[in-house]
Amino acid sequence: MGQVSAQHKSQGAYNSAPVASYVLSDSGSTNFKADCGLNPIISAASTLIAVFAKTRSAVSHPDVGGLHQRLVNEIKKLENELRDLGLKQEVQLSVRYLMCSVLDEAVLNTPWGTESAWAQRTLLSVFHGETSGGEKSFLILDRLRQSPSENLDVIELFYVCLSLGFEGRYRLMNRGREALDQMRDELFSIIRRQRGDYERSLSPTWSGLGRTRNPLTEYIPLWVVVALMATILFFSYSGLRYWLYASSSPVADDIAELVEEKNN
Repeated sequence: MGQVSAQHKSQGAYNSAPVASYVLSDSGSTNFKADCGLNPIISAASTLIAVFAKTRSAVSHPDVGGLHQRLVNEIKKLENELRDLGLKQEVQLSVRYLMCSVLDEAVLNTPWGTESAWAQRTLLSVFHGETSGGEKSFLILDRLRQSPSENLDVIELFYVCLSLGFEGRYRLMNRGREALDQMRDELFSIIRRQRGDYERSLSPTWSGLGRTRNPLTEYIPLWVVVALMATILFFSYSGLRYWLYASSSPVADDIAELVEEKNN
């Protein structure tokens, strides 16, 4: 995919940017992985999803170059996790392409993102040698929808990203919002048909006290997934903010000094 060459070729775009002295550690304080029953792909991508949701509403950022590097590192971690899951290569590439696209869109639609060098070195250019994924992301989704049972986890990831605001090629289209809403409804229908009755599949021999519940509780709709992601964002807000703005406060600077002292 031209990943290595693309990385080296475009490395200079951020060389002049102020780089945070704080190095993102692998400690639990920066681990936002959600192992709360989400599908394994969403769980692996949950840190990037959280950053996407937070970045879209960020009015400023003091170290765009540092954020870029942290996201590059996080996407590499995602690659390793997807590989460890034993997923097909095309699935891994689809997930990586989508997450690069949504993060690039989030940053480049902010005032501070458009004024930075991000457009000259998008995440998509680093990992896929392309500049914009707003069109191709939905072509990938169309292909995934042709075999929903085989690609359900990735389809759910698309659903979550659309629900959190990813627009891609529809952003500048007339009635693009309506088209996105319709697409999200279609994805919900696909997922509901494929997931079916969660409770029976989880416990096929359980008879309990009879069918006394509302039929709507016989499946887990995707809005529950989105609500869960919102909960994760809410409870991890302070940690996520630290992840995003690691060098923007005296506290972070103090931590950076402690890290440097520890390494010396």
